[in-house]
Amino acid sequence: MKFAINKREFYLAIQNIVGVIPTKTTIPILSNILLELKSNDLTLMGTDLEVSISTKLTVHGSEDGSVAVPAKILFEIVRELSEIPIEFIVGEDNKISLNTEKGFYKLSGEPKEDFPRIQIEESKGSFAMEGSVFSSMIEKTIFAVSADELRTTLMGVFLKISEDELRMVATDGHRLVKIVKKFNADGFQSEAIIPTKALNLVLKNLHSAKEIKVEFSEDHIVFKSDNTTIYSKNIEGQFPNYERVIPSDNNKSLTVNRELIISSVRRVSIFSNSITHQIRLGLSKNLVKIQSEDIEFGGEAMENIEGEYRHEDLEIGYNANYMLDILRHLDTDDVVFEFKDPVSAGIIRPANQAEGLDVLMLLMPIRLNED
Repeated sequence: MKFAINKREFYLAIQNIVGVIPTKTTIPILSNILLELKSNDLTLMGTDLEVSISTKLTVHGSEDGSVAVPAKILFEIVRELSEIPIEFIVGEDNKISLNTEKGFYKLSGEPKEDFPRIQIEESKGSFAMEGSVFSSMIEKTIFAVSADELRTTLMGVFLKISEDELRMVATDGHRLVKIVKKFNADGFQSEAIIPTKALNLVLKNLHSAKEIKVEFSEDHIVFKSDNTTIYSKNIEGQFPNYERVIPSDNNKSLTVNRELIISSVRRVSIFSNSITHQIRLGLSKNLVKIQSEDIEFGGEAMENIEGEYRHEDLEIGYNANYMLDILRHLDTDDVVFEFKDPVSAGIIRPANQAEGLDVLMLLMPIRLNED
């Protein structure tokens, strides 16, 4: 196997792949990137057996072949090289040499046969969407995914494609995000719970793609764009009935500038309890009082900000970190809070929804400390 390639192209391709390589594994071959050369087409692939990614580059090929290369050392070597051409040669017994005009680097590889074969099942249907739109939907939901390994169905984003819409939902029991995009999939319908690792790879590698194609199979999902393919097993199980926890009778609304409330909550929450991170919102006519108190250390803080509120006074407590996460993932100047009472879930939305898009974020309250 022999080819020549520009350093930057090679480095960016390797950088795409290393995101899937497991940092710790009992299967040593998974610490490698598989390189396959056919004519002038070089394919790089990495996998952890649950999620795989491959990308294709055009190189100056001299001799076809394949080799599995230790990912960490290859990445570090290429990263540190100057912007100069690299000659990549694989000799007998999978001995690898990276040659440049300034020197060479030798390492040992493994045969292709030792690298796991990824069996991609036959697709049962697909849809395609603009890359920036699809990536934005992922970004707005993935932060709310649960890390609780005892609730595996909450450890991914629920994606459902139906006749006229695409929706993504994520929840960890404390907060919930539901995004619905009007979309014509030409009659195709399907659903899946997608692991966060696969979606993070989509965000990293496909966010700037003009179009992302999503293919569904029985228990896998594949994301394709340009020269990159991301393949993932779905999370098994039934996603919870999330519609049941979204209130429909929150009749008190607050409209407030997003940056104003973010900066205020950040400051006040410095004085919140280190475990609960509780802040208190006191709502009165066109005024929001934001308070926190850490009884253990004797600290407290309070700020008043303006907001549009025309209902009876209300006090409600929230986890400041969860609230900030939600607010940071909305992208309008103003946001709308919808409340019912101090013990019911609050809803947060952008004040102005983009055309064809419905973004809803739910936040569970914390019971207020008794004075």
